[in-house]
Amino acid sequence: TTHLDNLYSQEPNQNFLKVKFILENSDKYDSFLFGSSRVGKINPKLFTNGKFYNMTYSEGLPYEHLLNIKLFLKHHIKIKNIYIGLDDFSYEVDPVIHDQQVMRKPHYLASGESFLDFYSLYHNVSYMYLLDRRGATFDIDDTGMPLVPIEIDNNIEKNKIKYCSEKKFLEPCHYSGDRIVQTLQELKEIKTICKINKINLVFFINPIHKTTYLDTNFDNFLKFKKQLVRISEFIDFSGLNNITTNNYFYYETSHYRGITGTLIAKIINGELNENFGKHVTPENIEAHLEKLRNDRIKWQDAHPLDVAEIRALKK
Repeated sequence: TTHLDNLYSQEPNQNFLKVKFILENSDKYDSFLFGSSRVGKINPKLFTNGKFYNMTYSEGLPYEHLLNIKLFLKHHIKIKNIYIGLDDFSYEVDPVIHDQQVMRKPHYLASGESFLDFYSLYHNVSYMYLLDRRGATFDIDDTGMPLVPIEIDNNIEKNKIKYCSEKKFLEPCHYSGDRIVQTLQELKEIKTICKINKINLVFFINPIHKTTYLDTNFDNFLKFKKQLVRISEFIDFSGLNNITTNNYFYYETSHYRGITGTLIAKIINGELNENFGKHVTPENIEAHLEKLRNDRIKWQDAHPLDVAEIRALKK
């Protein structure tokens, strides 16, 4: 099989289709939630300080959010709020690789690529499907959220204990790479753009499922957070907490469920929760990072069998 065949997916190119939709409906929204597919289960209608649209797209990266924000402003879209969900892979995946991925390639108006060069990747009839909104698996005309069949969540509720014990929760969603410097520069530019244009900007870090969290390069994650707070305060939902250590709140070790997305929205809106979602500032960053270190050690010491199973599957 070819490289493109391996990358083919039934999921349309949400980055392209959503940018196209917003440009064609420039007055419909004034606020945007950016992020990877993980933020897909945050209902933008839970945010009441603007007309929000969920721009979630597969493996969405800060560099791509920056391109899209610039494009929206260039087309005179008035923006009140921008919320950006960050991940452990936000500073690991090189956005260059998305240029050759049919389900992730940025809109040509955002990237500056020519119309012909952009569409040349989609010359195959099967790939053209990925640019067709009729095949959309998300609510493009309203919230931007993915359309998950209700049966999936209903089946989880029918037998929570069985669901939470499924082996899929021992398999991490693995990434590697180090673009911390470049990613921070991209986030800094977003911050500057928002300041100039008087846009309310909120950064938050998604709650990473414990299996994936324990698999990631922990030192780099802490390094990223320590440098991020120099650019902007943020809300940290990651770490080992009562949400990330409970399989009930996830579909697998990458994507959290709608119940989790609702909790995230409530906390961003100002609700306090002692166990989930830490508002990180330059004043408390060192204490926060130390707590993350200690929590990780304590959890691993208290769950040796879980740690052993995860390590066994990795081999």
